[in-house]
Amino acid sequence: MPRRSYGLLMLLAAALLATSLLTAACEEKEEGGEVTPEATAEGTPAAVTPEAETPEAEEVPGVTDTEILLGTHFPLSQHLAAAYAPIATAGLKGYFDYINDQGGIHGRKIRFLIEDSHYSPPDAAEVTRKLVEQDNVFAIVSGLGTAAHGAVWKYLEERGVPDMFILTGATKWTDPVVRTRFGGNPDYFTEGKILGLYIADTYPDGKLCMVLQNDDFGFDGEEGLLAGLEGTNVEVVGRELYESVEADLTSQVQRCKSAGADVVATYTLPPQGANVVKVAREVLNWDVPIVVTGVDAVDVFIPLAGTENAEGVVSVVFATPIFEEDDPGIIRHKEIMAQYGGGAEVGNSTIAGQLFAELMVEILERAGPDLTRDSFLDAAESLRGFTCSLCLVPVSLSPTDHRVFEIESYARVENGEWVTFGELVNFESTPE
Repeated sequence: MPRRSYGLLMLLAAALLATSLLTAACEEKEEGGEVTPEATAEGTPAAVTPEAETPEAEEVPGVTDTEILLGTHFPLSQHLAAAYAPIATAGLKGYFDYINDQGGIHGRKIRFLIEDSHYSPPDAAEVTRKLVEQDNVFAIVSGLGTAAHGAVWKYLEERGVPDMFILTGATKWTDPVVRTRFGGNPDYFTEGKILGLYIADTYPDGKLCMVLQNDDFGFDGEEGLLAGLEGTNVEVVGRELYESVEADLTSQVQRCKSAGADVVATYTLPPQGANVVKVAREVLNWDVPIVVTGVDAVDVFIPLAGTENAEGVVSVVFATPIFEEDDPGIIRHKEIMAQYGGGAEVGNSTIAGQLFAELMVEILERAGPDLTRDSFLDAAESLRGFTCSLCLVPVSLSPTDHRVFEIESYARVENGEWVTFGELVNFESTPE
């Protein structure tokens, strides 16, 4: 082909390409697309800008216009069910149902899901994942058990799920503070220190034997006991461990007696704590003073140990005990449980459940109608000097203190009931 003809063909192709690009641009403009006025120096066709989209309001897990969905893991069908299930099934749920019948919280009703953990870490992990990933709960409330909750606390933290009022006093829940996690029970170190102070004051030259569950529950309690005894003449002559699945602690109690102990302190679950008392009194005929963790200051402990055997056993409490029948909070609690408790026997367990439900309701109210997890956590961290109807002491929280109860009263079994005595012991770190 002649060089001139080839050049003409190239010019013709370039003209056709320019015409095609111009036509396409015009068509886009006619169809409603917005053509940007700028083009690059190299002649790149102008880009089309998409129409702006209106952002939708972010959904809050477990919150609708009419409902707030809460959940928990609890032992419902296992040897601890008798002691602890009423906390959730009657105390917590009953109070939430009562609030719902009063109109709810800013127009929303609370729906409370209770899953059976069997007091087993794997089962607690499984049901908690269900609550979070399938049920889409707003928060977990009062999950029970050091080992059981130990299987889920980091998961809840990573998912940003409020982990409220954990029913175990392990210090790791609140030290260090994590924004989404709040303790429920007094931490076992503080509680142990209070019990240690009692032992040092009451038995200043005593010989102490400790019976401890072989996990954080027992070890935190031991550390607190030793802190309370620091600088005193009390001598620790025995340290006996047991596994949470053990039911009979006869050998541990026998070794305490053989060691020459004249006072025994236990960090045990209620069945094992009651067994320690029963073995000491009935098997060994040993009338040794026994001090137990506040975990054991529940109604079922006394019949398990035997009413006569349990007489004089000392512990600590943070709620108004059921025996105070003339207390306005107890009167109201009995009325609420009669209607909403599902037939459960009213006692210190149902009291504990309502107490933590009252705290949840108070914080949800303070969070306001535009409820989010952030507004809820802000409200929790700003709670100061709030005394629920069943609280012995005010509750104060802050961004640096997520421990609900740092003040406790001593309690003693008298005529088959837990009865408070002495002065309140105060380690509160957040001023009102």
